Amino acid sequence: MVVTRGRLLIAGAVAALVLAATLLLTLLTGGTHVAVPAAPIQGATQLSRSGVLFGDRVRASVQVIVDRKRIDPSRVGFTTHFAPFVHIGPARVTRDDSGRLTRLVYSAELICLTNLCLSKANPEPVHVQFQPTQVFFTAANGLRRALVLPWQATTIGPRTTVQDLNGADPFQQPSWRATTDPLPVSYAHSPRTLRLILFGAAGLLFALGLFALIRFVLTGKLRLRVLTPLERAVVLVERAPAESPEKRKALELLSHELARSGEPDLAVVAKQLAWAEPTPLPTLTQPLTVDVRKLIGQRSNGHAA
Repeated sequence: MVVTRGRLLIAGAVAALVLAATLLLTLLTGGTHVAVPAAPIQGATQLSRSGVLFGDRVRASVQVIVDRKRIDPSRVGFTTHFAPFVHIGPARVTRDDSGRLTRLVYSAELICLTNLCLSKANPEPVHVQFQPTQVFFTAANGLRRALVLPWQATTIGPRTTVQDLNGADPFQQPSWRATTDPLPVSYAHSPRTLRLILFGAAGLLFALGLFALIRFVLTGKLRLRVLTPLERAVVLVERAPAESPEKRKALELLSHELARSGEPDLAVVAKQLAWAEPTPLPTLTQPLTVDVRKLIGQRSNGHAA
């Protein structure tokens, strides 16, 4: 069989098609096939360090793979003992689902600062072996079971050597001691800015209190009186410039409020003045406002209108 250039091109095209079909099939099926474990639950333990120095932190984590079709992940619990280490903050449990499998990760930050983590024969390290972790779960038959997971041994090394101790001056503090000085103070907001804001607010409150006190001394009334609609209409008539459209609008508003207040006679007078020609005269509007104020005074004193 003679291999020609055309046959090579055909073979290359067929191989490319096979590769493209394989990739397409992988994409259509998700490409994330996860093998189902034989056991319904599996786990392992891990330490972030196989050996630490005294006072160092170490992260302990327990990873469990659960088949959700056989075990409910929400009914999986952990029992751990890390003596002589203690927790730094609360332990965390994270969950990650993939297909029918769920991965639960229990993690805890640990530290040991007691004499139990110091060797009496310095500088020999201390060997620590945590008790096995028990992972409790409910099996398919409803029985409560536990998966026992052992920990790898770890060592705690001292931070000093015999040479350090023999050569140290007993009358001086060692250079490797831990400091007990507090960390520098930090603020979310500048104290100077907060002081200025608080002083300004205090000054404003003082001014309001002083104003209320002066008003109470002068008038005997501490509460500010809110004007009624009729009183506001009278004030607008008194303050509006003569021979201006504002004067007519104020008189029209006063007429409306007088009619609402049950004073039709004064309301008619105000309306006539509002549309008087050529303009409402001050000599005519002033008697009207005086009469209206007398009416308001009688009502405030408890007299009938």
